[in-house]
Amino acid sequence: MEIFKSIKHSVKTDDFAEPGAFNKWLTGAIVIAVAFCLVGLVLVFSVEGCKKRATRAKDDKKALSNKVAEADESVVDLFNPVRPAPASFPPDSNMPHGKESKNSGPIDLKTFDPQIDLVRFEDPRVWFESDHDKGDVEDDHMINCAVEIPLKRLVNLVEKKHGKLKVQEGYRAVNSKKIIHLEKSLHREGRAVDLTSEGFSLSELAKLCWQAGFDFVLYEVPPRGGQHLHCSMKRIKKSEVREF
Repeated sequence: MEIFKSIKHSVKTDDFAEPGAFNKWLTGAIVIAVAFCLVGLVLVFSVEGCKKRATRAKDDKKALSNKVAEADESVVDLFNPVRPAPASFPPDSNMPHGKESKNSGPIDLKTFDPQIDLVRFEDPRVWFESDHDKGDVEDDHMINCAVEIPLKRLVNLVEKKHGKLKVQEGYRAVNSKKIIHLEKSLHREGRAVDLTSEGFSLSELAKLCWQAGFDFVLYEVPPRGGQHLHCSMKRIKKSEVREF
């Protein structure tokens, strides 16, 4: 039996037998677990933040793209109506209902600059009164930049109907020698044009004017004769419109 006595017994380690050993181990485990949880939360929030920033950037890019597209010549449709045609458009009526100042905005000569806000409209398909009236010192080719797009679209719509558009009145300066418009007329800013046509009635032309996108269309019947359409637009900045 002496041989068994000579064999060294393995050392028995019983750390948990020491006072507070288990509590120390548990505390360490909890600290490690909390650390892992915090790291996990940080990663989750980081990923979510990246997703939100990516989504926001995508939305901003889309909004910017849409804004550019609206002003881009290649995507502005100048050949098709932007509104459905009204069922009828009788004399002494207007669309939309209400005063012109409400639909196109009142005149504001303090913010109007002829050098910036006016453009010269040229189209061989259009008849301009000032080109045929030698006594007319005004230039009916001059219009506000806000009128340019709907007027271009109207010319194309009229041509589809095999008619001819006539511009009777365009921009009329405040100091104009030919005073036929009221002091607060939008002709003073070039935001209004008076139109007639050949080939179809004024009622049909009024429908096309509305479809072309004018903010206000009036089938005007003056007491002294000379029926025409008075069309106007809201004020915009020329910097917001690309050249066509």
